[in-house]
Amino acid sequence: MNLIFINGTMGVGKTTVCRALQKKLPPCVFADGDDFWNMYPFLVNEQTKKMVLDNAGAALSNFIQSGQFKNILFCWVMHEKSIIKELLARIPSRPLRFFLFTLTADKKIVEKRLRQDIDAGRRSEGVLARSEERAQHYREMLSYKIDTTLLSAEGAADLIAATVAGKTGLLPYKETRRLTKAGRAVREEVFMQEQGFAGEFDARDEDCTHMVFYKGGEPAACCRYFATDQPGVFAVGRIAVRKKFRGLGYGRTVLRAAEACARREGAKAMTLSAQVRAQGFYERCGYTAEGAAYEEEGVPHITMRKKILFLLPRL
Repeated sequence: MNLIFINGTMGVGKTTVCRALQKKLPPCVFADGDDFWNMYPFLVNEQTKKMVLDNAGAALSNFIQSGQFKNILFCWVMHEKSIIKELLARIPSRPLRFFLFTLTADKKIVEKRLRQDIDAGRRSEGVLARSEERAQHYREMLSYKIDTTLLSAEGAADLIAATVAGKTGLLPYKETRRLTKAGRAVREEVFMQEQGFAGEFDARDEDCTHMVFYKGGEPAACCRYFATDQPGVFAVGRIAVRKKFRGLGYGRTVLRAAEACARREGAKAMTLSAQVRAQGFYERCGYTAEGAAYEEEGVPHITMRKKILFLLPRL
């Protein structure tokens, strides 16, 4: 039995995607967290928050205990880890495969969708500020992240269904503005212990976004990216996949995720410093070499660049 949570800020299409997804994962039951929060006048306090969590938890528990469904689908904003933790604590302990997917979209797209709802009287003006603030919370949340900017609800649902079935190379990841213990450990293992680099950590680590990808609950890969001095150009680097996870296409998964995240921050092009021995891999990912090779700690490297367009994850 699969318990699938879909979160993301308002305006990214959670409900629409879930309605499409339900038809792709039968037998499947779908609950929207907003259904447990549908009141007039709208009242938010500790009592109503607890009521909503209790009601949602009871519904999910009943779905599970019924034994009638292979897939249980639940969507809600869930912008804080504590909300997910509270919901899971209300569910009876039994064998379940849990998936958390976060839907994202370009800021301008989200604003356009929310503005349409505001104009139609479905949302209040304050939703714009709340959406922007909450969008930041998802970056540090460990989840599969899917960009819906140019992806249809059907396309997003197909991608989620394929991931649940183990038919994609997507990995859950988290983004942080600091180098975490997990990210440091992956880089030490790959670059220092395996490849022998001494100057692995530098001042750039304090001024970039770090990404750590997980497989089976343990760190599998990492990278970092940052804006360069050239307008619209971002750099990605320190791409590392632990040895036990190689051969599964995760290098491409990491690179595409970094490109998508940088694109949402305004990237028009990506640049990287590749070890010459890995040049072929990056060429297959759309990068082109620039200039002559150079050495870093005695290892030949070359600068490579790629124009960034909207990239749909491959099934």
